[in-house]
Amino acid sequence: MTNVHYFTHGVTLAYRTYGSGPLVILAFHGFGRTGADFAVLEKELGDHCTLYAFDLHFHGKSPGYPERAETPFTPQELATYFTAFADQLGVEQVALLGYSLGGRIALSLLGTMPQRLVRVFLAAPDGLITRPWYRGLATSRIGRGLYKRFVERPVYVHAVIHGLRAVRLMSEKMHRFLIGQTDSKAKRILVRDVWLSYRLIEPDLKHVAEQAATHHIPIHLFFGERDSVIKPEFGAHLRQHAPELVTEQQLPFGHVLLTPELGDAISTLLPGV
Repeated sequence: MTNVHYFTHGVTLAYRTYGSGPLVILAFHGFGRTGADFAVLEKELGDHCTLYAFDLHFHGKSPGYPERAETPFTPQELATYFTAFADQLGVEQVALLGYSLGGRIALSLLGTMPQRLVRVFLAAPDGLITRPWYRGLATSRIGRGLYKRFVERPVYVHAVIHGLRAVRLMSEKMHRFLIGQTDSKAKRILVRDVWLSYRLIEPDLKHVAEQAATHHIPIHLFFGERDSVIKPEFGAHLRQHAPELVTEQQLPFGHVLLTPELGDAISTLLPGV
């Protein structure tokens, strides 16, 4: 069983380590998951990489910071934290691997600490499209109040979701995903805490691409062929800004991409492998 470690620099995050190879990868999981999800990649990547798989704020063994609903994390704060972590490891440059929600974290770091990055892997990453409804709700006091009310009284929001599905304005997979993420009070609290505390982590894709170009950082996108949450066509939003740096690959899955097949795909992109 992999031991859980902790790193504190302002805030504290838990992390697990997989593999023992020379390339250091900071890995970020999806919503409602933990860094333990990256254990599935160890067989394929462990000889070439050392993965430091974090439990994001409010997830897994990492502590919660409910006050961050009012004073959210900033992109620079995240960059300062993970720069300090790299400094503690004694490495000048690291790679990033972000899945789903973790992809939004990785994209943000690409825009704020590019000088410390050598390569970025993004699997079904959030952050490729802007959701105005999310930004509007999360940034207004009224909207934040609605999030808090949703925790106790989900019936109205769920009715809207069911209605959209009934008139076929929402796919069955998306309907199942949204209801599955909010069908208990604990899950709704997590939605509130994560969405409100991360509301400033909205990567500017043009700026991200400019930083990648300036620092010659390859970006590798992976999508599930059947993913209705983060659709493969979303990749064009980033690729248009730096087509020479962005590669894209589709795997025969839905949204769940942390699989041995992803490990195989990543391994083919590693220098010297």
